[in-house]
Amino acid sequence: MSEKERNLRVAETLRREHRWSGQTFNDGDYVALLDGSIVAVADNPDDAISALRAAEPDPLRGMVIEVSHPKVDVIR
Repeated sequence: MSEKERNLRVAETLRREHRWSGQTFNDGDYVALLDGSIVAVADNPDDAISALRAAEPDPLRGMVIEVSHPKVDVIR
């Protein structure tokens, strides 16, 4: 499983359940993920990205997601 797949697995669970590995998250939390692990939680995307880059400077690694309930977009 690739790093991206591990991060996406965690991200999907966070969006669906608002929790991961015993930790609970709120709508609006920004979570930095690296190699399938949570490396930071912040209340804004800039802080989450800064924490992710402090842990891993390579911009091709990791991701930041906003915890929120899934939204349905209807395009007609």
